[in-house]
Amino acid sequence: MAEGNSPQGIKMNKILGKIGLGMETYRQAYLAVRRQFEPSKITMVQNLKLQRLIHYSFHHIKYYRELFEREGIKPEQIKTAGDLVKIPLLTKEELRSRFWDFLPAELPGCRISRTSGSTGIPVCILSDRSSRCFNSAAVIRYRNALGIPIAGRPILSLLKTENEQARNPHWTFMQGIHKTYYINPYIDSGHPKEYARKILTRLKKPALIGITPAVKTLAYKIRDGVFPPFTPSAILTTGEHLSCNVRDLIESTLGAKVTDIYACNEAGDVAWQCSQAAGYHINVDNCIVEIVKDDKPAAEGQTGEVVITNLNRFAMPIIRYKNGDLARLTNEPCLCGCRLPMIAEIAGRTGEDIFLPNGKKMPWNRLKSLMNHPLIRQFQIIQNDDGNLAVKYVCENQTDTKQLEDLLLYRYRNLLGDLPSIEIKEVKTIAAGPGGKSKLVISNYKPA
Repeated sequence: MAEGNSPQGIKMNKILGKIGLGMETYRQAYLAVRRQFEPSKITMVQNLKLQRLIHYSFHHIKYYRELFEREGIKPEQIKTAGDLVKIPLLTKEELRSRFWDFLPAELPGCRISRTSGSTGIPVCILSDRSSRCFNSAAVIRYRNALGIPIAGRPILSLLKTENEQARNPHWTFMQGIHKTYYINPYIDSGHPKEYARKILTRLKKPALIGITPAVKTLAYKIRDGVFPPFTPSAILTTGEHLSCNVRDLIESTLGAKVTDIYACNEAGDVAWQCSQAAGYHINVDNCIVEIVKDDKPAAEGQTGEVVITNLNRFAMPIIRYKNGDLARLTNEPCLCGCRLPMIAEIAGRTGEDIFLPNGKKMPWNRLKSLMNHPLIRQFQIIQNDDGNLAVKYVCENQTDTKQLEDLLLYRYRNLLGDLPSIEIKEVKTIAAGPGGKSKLVISNYKPA
């Protein structure tokens, strides 16, 4: 057996590969931090990456070769982000149904992840070394901007669901050199609770990272006295729209400023808030963000659907992908001095609108806005197959539920009229989906 093919040789090659990937990640992070203040370099890197991606996709990916030939697009016509409008939009249904047509004939080593499925059936996403390297470099860049050093600071990571397996603390290297600890904020009994209490008491000023529902749950448990109070050095949320009410809850309970990270499996870490929290800096050297309205470029400052092109993923190229989010861009510069373009606001997600008996469509965002109340912790609105609504909510302790439900019913009747029938019910908990997120509005009604 050749030395390189022996168990020891294979193990050594893996170790050397990880070391090499880590060193390249830190080099790219250094370059990313430097060019975030130089718009010309940002644009140059973006254009070079885009041209390379388009050329590769045309020659190696069946889906794009067929698409370009059908639309009469030549790879050399796509040179800048502005040229992307020539390429039709990619939907989640296409990405899921033609999964194999997005993969090259010679697939490199990669990792498989799944989208959360919060707006439908999950989609499998493949990430190669290139995408992981550049995404980790972007993480190091925004952590650096938030005062989290590349080495030394402990990380407290929150598990996403109650059923997620506990992990032992370990050193992580790809996004900086940190010892990372894990706790489950959803379990408030037995060993997981005692372990969480011990970690929260022992760690001094860790950086707290988790999806928004998990961080919100931890804040409530601390406020209720289930877990001991502690103050992290920084709080990074991701994975779900961060409302003003939830931001206020987390900051007032934990005594630290919340920084929201906009990310998705299809494109990695897309954008991040700096200390100014005036918007989200887009990692445009890693991805291109467009906003469309009715599948056309949105007007300046208009809220629309997010369309993303990942510039570094070659195992599964994703170009002009509608990911189901709603956002608004801005040309206003940030006071922090960073010159990366910005998203002004993440407005939420597209979702299931409901249809009233008279055929009128009611946007789901209007329905969920009715549930804004300081005493409501969680909620879910379900339209049954008969068209009627069931509204479930979790409230603060010692809430006058009769008074709260009367207010909610008034809001719904004011918006929807006498029909459909509306049942409002307090529950103890609302189960999250597999990725830790919950669908806020679900419609099972099929209008004639």
